[in-house]
Amino acid sequence: MEIANCPPFRPFRLGRHAHLQTIAAVFLRGKPDQELATRQMVRLSDGDRLVIHDNRPMTWHPGDRIAIFLHGLCGSHASPYVARAARKLRATGVRTVRVDFRGFGDSALISQHHLYAGCSQDLRDVVQHVRQLSPTSQISLIGFSIGASIMLKTLGEWSSAYPKCVDSAVAVSPPIDLVHSCANLQNNGNRIYDHYFVSHLKANLAMRRRKVARLVDNNINPLPNRLVHFDDQFTGPVWGFRGARDYYEKCSSGPLLTQVQVPTIILASKDDPVVPFQMFSNWPMSSKINLVTTRRGGHLGFLGLHRSDPDRHWMDWRICRWIEAVNNKTGHLSG
Repeated sequence: MEIANCPPFRPFRLGRHAHLQTIAAVFLRGKPDQELATRQMVRLSDGDRLVIHDNRPMTWHPGDRIAIFLHGLCGSHASPYVARAARKLRATGVRTVRVDFRGFGDSALISQHHLYAGCSQDLRDVVQHVRQLSPTSQISLIGFSIGASIMLKTLGEWSSAYPKCVDSAVAVSPPIDLVHSCANLQNNGNRIYDHYFVSHLKANLAMRRRKVARLVDNNINPLPNRLVHFDDQFTGPVWGFRGARDYYEKCSSGPLLTQVQVPTIILASKDDPVVPFQMFSNWPMSSKINLVTTRRGGHLGFLGLHRSDPDRHWMDWRICRWIEAVNNKTGHLSG
């Protein structure tokens, strides 16, 4: 689907393979971020805490736009895809708030509980905190991978009762069907990602078991070696689910997409090796959602030619242009 300010994605010459796009995006970090963020604690509704990182451009004034960034599984506020896009958006005058979900980034030693795909209340708490920072500002939500699915779940639960300060959202590569997504990681060519996720989750949990007092834990040991088993034996049970299937079915954002009333863009690549594109045809969507698809791009990759953008990170520039269009009231996120 073509929308305003969206030139087609053309991968760079050696970047036509989905795995190369996905892996290269992790290592091509771009320029180091020299801006110091204000680190703030957000008290969550259940009494736990997480950390956000607030960057305010010199040109920003109270009432100007704020964008909240939500990272993917095993990511943080410092993940390349978050840091790059946030830095570029700040150059347009937008204040950025980068969230560290429970257990990751600077929240790793602060939170007593863990990130899971159903933590929509955490996002609502973050939005409320940000509203208090600047009550007259409009807010854009920008999520990546599992952070994007959490965002879509939140928007669907809000439905028409969403806070009117939230006027736009961008979801990049969201796994809207967790059953389908996890099954996809069992395919031979995709098991590298399953191994990546579960190895990071295991190392992170082992570290937090040593260092976090009163950590929510069911003390399983040894920890499983597949993501579905990790979710079945740890993540699901510590959040009160009967296992992975129950967890995935109740926390997927797909069933709620018809309820979304905030103008939203979903950006998805047809060759994504982590989030299978077929799932998007299985769930009807609200008219407020614009599904933008590319033939190539991998998972959070979208490394393209230099022809239409200042650098290869096509995804970053689309986020900036879409939010800039909303901010300038020259375009809309849904057509």
